[in-house]
Order: sequence, then C-alpha cells, then structure tokens
Amino acid sequence: MKKEWFFRLLRDPQSGQPLAALADDAVPTFVDPAPAAPAQGFNYAAHYATDAVEFDYFEEYTDRLTAAHLNLLRTTVMKTVPADADLLLDVGCGSAFVASHFCPKGRHVVSMDIAPANVRKALERFPFDNHAGVVADAFRLPFADGTFDCIIASEIIEHTVDPQAFLVSLCSKLKPGGTLIVSTPYMERIAYSLCIHCNCKTPHNAHLHSFDKPRMQKLAAALPARIDSMRLVGNKLLLRTHLSMLFSHLGYSLWSLLDRLANRLLPRAEHFVIKIVKNK
Repeated sequence: MKKEWFFRLLRDPQSGQPLAALADDAVPTFVDPAPAAPAQGFNYAAHYATDAVEFDYFEEYTDRLTAAHLNLLRTTVMKTVPADADLLLDVGCGSAFVASHFCPKGRHVVSMDIAPANVRKALERFPFDNHAGVVADAFRLPFADGTFDCIIASEIIEHTVDPQAFLVSLCSKLKPGGTLIVSTPYMERIAYSLCIHCNCKTPHNAHLHSFDKPRMQKLAAALPARIDSMRLVGNKLLLRTHLSMLFSHLGYSLWSLLDRLANRLLPRAEHFVIKIVKNK
C-alpha cells in the first residue's frame, strides 16, 4: 500500500516537481546505474549496488569487540537526534538501525541508500507504516528543500567523491533549525592495496577521505549552518586493551562517560559524531 505521507515528500531530482504517480508496491528509484561520466572515474552507484549484494549489511558481527563499539557509536548517533524531530532521513541506511530504533517510537523514517538491496531489506525487516524507503544518490536527492527535521549520515561521508558537495546537498533538505548528524572515522590512516583487476591503488573499505575536527569545521563553514558539537567515540586505548568490552556491560550512560573521559586524557578515537544545526 502506498504511504501517502511519504509520496507527498518526493520530488523529481531534475525538475524539483512532485511526482505524477507511484505504483503501490514500488520502491522509488532515482539512481542511474551507469552514469555517463562517473565522478573521478569511480562509478560509485554500480560499486555500492554490487557491494550490498555481495556483503550482507544486516548480518550480525561475530567479533564481540567490534559489535560493542558499533553499539556505542550507533547509540551515540541516536541520542544526538533531537527529541522533537519527527521526520528523519537516514542517508546510506545500510542495516537501517535508524528505522529499527525510531519507527517503534512513532517517528517517521525514510531509509535511503544508493544500493537497492539495502533498501529492500530495510523495508522487509522493519515493515512499519511510518517507515519508507527510497533508492537515491545523495548528490541528487528526490526531496524538496527544507523537508526534514533531522538527517543522519552515519559512516557515509568518507565514501563520497566530494564531501563538501555532500554536506551542501544534505543541508539543503533540512528545515530551518533542522539537524544534520554525521559520523565518520576520526583521523583515519587510510590503507591501500593494489587491485588485481585494475592494477590501481585501492583504498581499504572504500574510504576515500580522512577527517579530523579542523577539516570538518572547514567543510561546515560553507554551509548555512553551525557545528553544535563534535564528539569522539570509541577511545582506541579502551578498545585495544578490551576495556571497552568490560565497560559495555555497565549500560550506555556510564560506558559513554568513561569513553568521554578517556578521550579527554588521550584524544585518540575510532570515530567522531558531528552535530550540525541549520540556521533558522
């Protein structure tokens, strides 16, 4: 059944006009699978479509330490979402943890990914009336400007060909005073391998960029918005000594506090979460 609340949000990415029609059981798709001139020679649409088929984003981590850190990161992201934000866009939804958490609470969530398989699985796993999905490119968003209360882009910006344009695109779809939440590896040293297929240097995990606080401040300076907070998450000393595993049993509040204290003493973290608030 077509979700009218969601259909009313959609716009043609080229013209900006409302859509004329949408099949009841269709997942709206706005991605060209074979762009004429892939950015920087990298056809990211085709890459991530294949990636989602070959690697199941919904599979549980068997490494308990990785799973614990991911839980800390995702919980931090979700607690950064304003309490009054009703309409959320999850950019690069992956396993759809945003819909899993917020839809049962009555919030409206649009799970968006450039990979059709991820969107299809997200809707199958979390079939709420207040959950919708769309296959789209973050650089050509199928929504009107000023649509969303909050946009979440967790572990996405490091994969994009143009981080500045990525943030500009997302910020444009926020309502005045809306919140953009970005999480990404912190001061990552990107490793490379020589691809056996193309004989070119290939970054591990398809990470194209590394970020720290000054770089994020520089990127945000071009936005009609301000950085509200930047929080380090997952202290590397706690992770490498496996103390994070011990602290994870203490509950989020205490675990998060200990992680924050460790990052003040030794500001070396796996990730950081950036909260950006659009000007009113």
